[in-house]
Amino acid sequence: MSNNFWPLVIYEYRKLFRRKILWITLGAMTALCIFAACSHLLGNAYVNGQVYESHGEALEKKIAFAKALSGRALDDMLLSEMQEGYAKVPNIPLAGVSREYQTYARPYEAIWQYAFLLAGDPAYKTITEEELYAARSEKLEQGWTNEQLGSREKEYLRAAEEKVEKPFVFTYCEGWGVLANLMNMLCVLQLLLIAICIPPVFSGEHSCRTDQLIQSTGLGKKPLYLAKLLVGITFSALSTLFLGMVLMGALFCVYGTEGADAALQLLNFRCVWPLTVGEGIRILFGLLLITALLRTVLAMLLSECFRSSTVPLALMSGFLLSALLFRIPEEYRLLSGIWNTIPVNLVAVWEVFGSRLYPFFGTFLTPWQAAPVIYLLLGAGAAVLCFRRYKGFQAGGR
Repeated sequence: MSNNFWPLVIYEYRKLFRRKILWITLGAMTALCIFAACSHLLGNAYVNGQVYESHGEALEKKIAFAKALSGRALDDMLLSEMQEGYAKVPNIPLAGVSREYQTYARPYEAIWQYAFLLAGDPAYKTITEEELYAARSEKLEQGWTNEQLGSREKEYLRAAEEKVEKPFVFTYCEGWGVLANLMNMLCVLQLLLIAICIPPVFSGEHSCRTDQLIQSTGLGKKPLYLAKLLVGITFSALSTLFLGMVLMGALFCVYGTEGADAALQLLNFRCVWPLTVGEGIRILFGLLLITALLRTVLAMLLSECFRSSTVPLALMSGFLLSALLFRIPEEYRLLSGIWNTIPVNLVAVWEVFGSRLYPFFGTFLTPWQAAPVIYLLLGAGAAVLCFRRYKGFQAGGR
């Protein structure tokens, strides 16, 4: 088997790369990743019908102001500076374009956004460090109650929260933050790429009526099946990494690379896990790679069951739309937990680093710990079913 396996892999890769739709799809997705990274630079801000500043100029100022504050603790001193700056803004229409706002308030816009998110208006105007973190704790507790978590789950989350260092150190991490928010898009692109490119690995032989000839080997069907499986999984994983690197590279060109060591709570204040932004991004990429394995095997199973490349594309795209459009209320905890484990829901930064927990032999697993186990088990099961279907086809003939 070892002497013939790698030639089979090369043969399957050649078949895959000869399909024009693969290069068209990959090229379109690459362009979309670049556009998504640069889209905030497009357009202008208008005041009274006149161009006030371009979005590129606004972003440049935002980055400069945030970098100037980077490394400072989010404490009473920084909060009071922000409040003094915003207190100088006149209460007039279009106050955001006033000289006072641009001079005194805009440099602290990033701090204002975080304080406003936790405390709201007008509390942000007078909030102290102690009140800010108390407001965050209150929102965490309220969120856990709304999600109908049990007492043991709350205790587990509180124990994790105690390990998070406070006060937070404000760190400029805009590039990493945008990357985290675009992981949903990357997950969608991954599914579409797999649904378009992977099913023909099996169905192409049925549609071209070459399956009987190709499978008539003295070594049996297992080496050919394993070669197809390896080609599908490696192509999906490498293409996911490629699109991710394109997206990351374009974002870093626009926003810079700073902020990998920032606290993840700056991106998602509901996160109770002591992780940095860089660690969070690595977790998300790891989940995407395991997702690639699961989706590849499912696409192969569907193509072998229906002997078509169209049906897997339709089913997988329809399921994707359902996952994006619908949500199951938290009161149905089991169903909601299963639904939110679907990859396109899971890789959202607010979901994977949220408060959902999965019981596991007396303790709990976080979403990013539970998902790989679930995906690998489902992928293994689907691979076995696919092989049985593939093996049985020759025996039954047409």
